[in-house]
Amino acid sequence: MRTPLTFVHAADIHLDSPLHGLSRKDEAFSQLVRGATRTAFARVVDLAIDEGAAFVVIAGDLYDGAWKDQSTGQFAVAQLARLTRAGIRAVISFGNHDAESRVTRHLTPPEGVYMLANARCETVLFDDLGVAIHGRSYKQAATTENIAATYCPPVKGMLNVAMLHTALDGHEGHANYAPCSLAELQAAGHDYWALGHVHDHAVRSTHPHVVFAGNTQGRHVRETGPKGVVVVRAEDGAISTVEHRATDEIRWANLRVDASCARDTLEALTAIQAELRPVVAAAEGRPVAARVAVVADAALAMRLNADPSFFETEVRGHAAGISDTLWIERVKVAARAEAGTYGLPPELRDLLDQAMTDPDCRRAIEAAIAPLVGKLPTEIGDAETAPLIAFARAGNGEAIVEAARSLIEARLAGDKD
Repeated sequence: MRTPLTFVHAADIHLDSPLHGLSRKDEAFSQLVRGATRTAFARVVDLAIDEGAAFVVIAGDLYDGAWKDQSTGQFAVAQLARLTRAGIRAVISFGNHDAESRVTRHLTPPEGVYMLANARCETVLFDDLGVAIHGRSYKQAATTENIAATYCPPVKGMLNVAMLHTALDGHEGHANYAPCSLAELQAAGHDYWALGHVHDHAVRSTHPHVVFAGNTQGRHVRETGPKGVVVVRAEDGAISTVEHRATDEIRWANLRVDASCARDTLEALTAIQAELRPVVAAAEGRPVAARVAVVADAALAMRLNADPSFFETEVRGHAAGISDTLWIERVKVAARAEAGTYGLPPELRDLLDQAMTDPDCRRAIEAAIAPLVGKLPTEIGDAETAPLIAFARAGNGEAIVEAARSLIEARLAGDKD
């Protein structure tokens, strides 16, 4: 009978990756979370030590790309040294963000840390544990070959862990690097596939285990919910339990608030607070960065969008009443589609969303409108179009797009014919 063992499966640490959308508007909050990816990695090490892990596997993207300075590598080596001093070994494969073509220099790792090569699959044997770890790093960031097909076969009589940075046969929002099928991994004979690249934790199979750890720290508002690693326990040479553990320093949330019954701004703010409270509670003391999408009736939506920066300030004030570490990343207001209408066509909605997030597009809008604004009469427009014209005169491209969206939605909602 073999001694039970524990190991930690991590991936997509992205050391020193910026958290997108934070520093633009609130420097104090940005300062609080600037070191979030480092804190998350330190928590991975803390967890491995606390759990008495025998080893840690990092399945790609330890780094976010070429280091801006040596401190990124120094921090990584210092954390890995904490593991080895605790008697915990580590095996690292590199993915698309830290492929050899992107990170050309690595500091010498401590003894007990194994960095897998990219020319072919390697097998690291821990004979004292009865464990064989297989894996291969990326040479090029855009690795489009099926490298899983080149992996070493399992070692008979050992617990076989295979590390792979892949989106399998595709995953929304992730480039299809190192493509392969779930069936292919299931048929390979390994006991546990430690996957990276997809930033959402998922157990894709339990016979054998095929698991995405997810990233250790969400980096923007599309990476919501708990982020962390997987603690894996094995008994008698077989996987017994797989448990996701949070390591994130800041939690992202993307909320849709139904304020369609709100009669005024205060009632809309009350609805927003009601949705924010459980998000803060679920974060268990972590700072939260939330994007709030509010759906209101056409008349209220138009009023709120008449001065979006003022309404966003109102939302921030109400958020502060819940927690001093709750930050509002952005507020969007849309008109509710009335019965018999369907809101914006999907193509137009996508186009407007892209315009809002693309600074080059906003600048192009401002440049295109500038020569026209000078030709407008001093007094023009009705109560409905006045905000749009005011934003045009101010040269505010983002506000122009938001006001245009609200105007289109309001008119669609009011068109019953």
